[in-house]
Amino acid sequence: MLPYQMIAGGTFTATLNTPVSINLQSQDPPDYFVARNLGTSSSTGWGEVNDAQAIEWFWYRSMAQGTARGIVQSTDGTNPAMIARVITADGVTTYDTANPPTFAGLATTSITAADPAVVTMAETGTISVGDVVRLTGTTGMLQVAGYDAQVEAVTNDTSITLMLNAAAFAAAATAGTVTKFIPNRMYPRWRFINSISQATEAVVTFTVNSDFTPGEIVSFRVSSDFGMDEINNVPARVLSVTNSSTASSITIDLDTSGFTAFAFPTSAVANAGVSPAVCVPSGAGVVPDSSNTSIPQQPPGTNLRAAFDNRNTRVINLGASLFTDGNTGDVWQWQAFKYDAYNAS
Repeated sequence: MLPYQMIAGGTFTATLNTPVSINLQSQDPPDYFVARNLGTSSSTGWGEVNDAQAIEWFWYRSMAQGTARGIVQSTDGTNPAMIARVITADGVTTYDTANPPTFAGLATTSITAADPAVVTMAETGTISVGDVVRLTGTTGMLQVAGYDAQVEAVTNDTSITLMLNAAAFAAAATAGTVTKFIPNRMYPRWRFINSISQATEAVVTFTVNSDFTPGEIVSFRVSSDFGMDEINNVPARVLSVTNSSTASSITIDLDTSGFTAFAFPTSAVANAGVSPAVCVPSGAGVVPDSSNTSIPQQPPGTNLRAAFDNRNTRVINLGASLFTDGNTGDVWQWQAFKYDAYNAS
């Protein structure tokens, strides 16, 4: 048998200054990882004049998490040079989502009462678009203290924009802590509610992309502090799902047009203690018809995608620092290897 074997490989398209996460089927951590820039349709990615770009990055198990070594091409107009580079932070990290790395909390001086809410931060750390953060100690906006929110945009060491609708809040937050974290993927996972419409088929929005699927049965935990307590503990079938970089919602087969309007409590009320409004999985349900989400599939089928199971996976994360040189749209080839015996001295 060979002294090593490739356990996974593939390609991805890079966006400048944006991290990339690769899911591995193998739960065994790789011993060696390499990614090579294949360029774009208009560029070979190798030896192109006047175009600084990363060419290759690699990581060995004996290297620290978050580091990487590689080759970057210079901008020389006639003879581009290949320059060795070492990344000491925000490089290659491998982890299991059941036991992910942790991150330090970062201070904020304000969170706007807007949709979407913008968080002012002197240091944004490794927070990137698509990351999930937790808000704590949000002075003046305590109704979202403890909430998770997905990041829509980042201005490095200036601000982050969240998938959080705070437009109806009375005031902005004047202090707080923002902590990036990697969510565990053991299902079922509940979601914090941003809003619930008053409609014959209600639309429920969330602060983070959800795992809910059409046909699944969900239930709600909404106290009178949020107004619409008529929906508390009521089950409903999911008709359709929306998940994007800026929005997450489900449409449900529940008529809320006569319910009290959903609204966050004030910061003062939240300070006295309230339970957050959440949506939780309740049952698998029946898969809806592909042409009409309001009726079940014929013959009926159980929604197995809503199974309550372990969806944790191993991830190789390539930090934004690896893509500071290059072009958006560059195609990268990656390979992960496992050795029969890995002896590091």
